[in-house]
Amino acid sequence: MATTTFTGPVRSQGGFQVTNKDGTSGTVTQTGFSVNATGQLVSMGTRKIQSFAGSLAGTNAASTAYADGDVLVELGTLNTDAPDGLVTPTKFFIHRALIGITTAAGQTLAGSLKLSATSGTATNAAVSSGTEIVGAGVTSFNEQLSATQSITEIDINFNDTAGNYHIFVPNITAAIASTHLYAAATTTVNADVTAGRFTVELEYSVF
Repeated sequence: MATTTFTGPVRSQGGFQVTNKDGTSGTVTQTGFSVNATGQLVSMGTRKIQSFAGSLAGTNAASTAYADGDVLVELGTLNTDAPDGLVTPTKFFIHRALIGITTAAGQTLAGSLKLSATSGTATNAAVSSGTEIVGAGVTSFNEQLSATQSITEIDINFNDTAGNYHIFVPNITAAIASTHLYAAATTTVNADVTAGRFTVELEYSVF
């Protein structure tokens, strides 16, 4: 197709992808830049910025207590696409996580973000082989020293005042198979937390 010039905005209801077609096989592959249909995922080369809406409406802590490591809610799936010409990724690298509280949970509730290779784990069940990427269980990496930090991260306060936030720069890795992102409890809670709402913005790479 020849070069096309538009004088107005280019619009697509299904997202946007830059692709490459192999001259011999005709195989079409993604070259590393894409925006999904909702605008919640932007992929540039190996770098990703992805947003997730978190709701605790489906929790049942009022009737059944949650323990440390139990799923609060499954948030979504990370993207594993990589540009042509690179080695197939085997790891995620987690650059930065921002958790913005939009509605407090209504009860004391500390938690974490975990990645798992298993999707569909129900609320109030343990995360399957979870890798913690945000929370007190993470040993973050100092990018100035290229060594682990000498400080301990804190857990996410899901009962924080609306408008407050939790920000963390872990600089850690997780297996590429662990694509499923969960919010999990880190303290026991046996009270109604269904009011809780939050947004997660995650910056990560694949390599």
